[in-house]
Amino acid sequence: MKRFAIFLFLLSLLPVSLVSAQNVVVQAEVDSMMMWVGQQTGLHLEVTCDAGQDIVFPVYRDTIVKGLEILPPVVTDTQYVNNGQRMTVKRSYTVTCFDSTLIYIPYLPVQVDGVEYQSNRLALAFMTYDIPEGQETQIFGPKENMKTPVRFYEVRGLILYGLLAIIAIVIAVYLFVRYRDDKPIIRKVRIEPKVPAHIRAISQIENLRQAGGPHNEDAKAYYTQLTDILREYINDRFGFNATEMTSYEILERLEESQDKESLSELRDLLSTSDMVKFAKFKPMLNENDRNLVSALEFVNVTKVEVPESELQPREEETVIEMKRSKGARLALLVTGVAISVAGAAFLVLAVLKLYYLFF
Repeated sequence: MKRFAIFLFLLSLLPVSLVSAQNVVVQAEVDSMMMWVGQQTGLHLEVTCDAGQDIVFPVYRDTIVKGLEILPPVVTDTQYVNNGQRMTVKRSYTVTCFDSTLIYIPYLPVQVDGVEYQSNRLALAFMTYDIPEGQETQIFGPKENMKTPVRFYEVRGLILYGLLAIIAIVIAVYLFVRYRDDKPIIRKVRIEPKVPAHIRAISQIENLRQAGGPHNEDAKAYYTQLTDILREYINDRFGFNATEMTSYEILERLEESQDKESLSELRDLLSTSDMVKFAKFKPMLNENDRNLVSALEFVNVTKVEVPESELQPREEETVIEMKRSKGARLALLVTGVAISVAGAAFLVLAVLKLYYLFF
């Protein structure tokens, strides 16, 4: 009966009224007039006037009237009607009360172009539960937080940033160690022995023979290859630049250290070669074979035997290089600092991801 009486009182007190003057209409309304203590409802103050008029709503801090508290946000909405000639501005408040009481609002003032207008009256009733005497009640505490499983897409950012941070930190540490460790760079090399001149020359002559050089129709090409092999051998064996000398100059130098008779076949070979290259002479095939044999005999007669030990590869030798230059050390330092900064950034991102996931 008590709640019914309050409801009838509110109905008699709150007829829907519109306050208007000079084409200005101010209306106030609530979404619900009766609520339980602590429930929230919407209070709306609506002004309809000509478009372009200046509207000033009342300013409230925490309460509209005593006991009626305002909860943020406060929302203002504007709509235009009649082809933009009229406008309706609506300000909405979310209100609540934490006492069992009847709250009366005489009016809400609004200024339009400096003139104050008042809205209709409002009343709200906040009620509590009636607990019968002697009835036991059970009060439940707050429920525990639900435990939800962590999915991969939620932690993939954490995993990615963590891995990048670890990789960057490892690389940065390695670069800083290299920067501080400015010791000489030591390398070990294996030195292969140089092939003796006579072995190289005999091998090249044998390859020329197997390729059919003596029977080649192009005699000039054959004698050019054969004499080039001999010139390189003479250059390495006797120590003078035979590759840049004429046949006469080569023979003249060889006569200083060799018997003239031992050079007779070489003289014939060089003479035939000059005639082929410069006089377009065409020797017989057997003469080509004979000159090839003469070249082999000259190499065998003049060769210098090399001890077998010198033909074996040498043991590994240690080569000490210079220390790193200032530019190389600076590059190591700058790269290390840059990677360190990147690693720190990835680490911060990983910590933030971890915090947002579990805290």
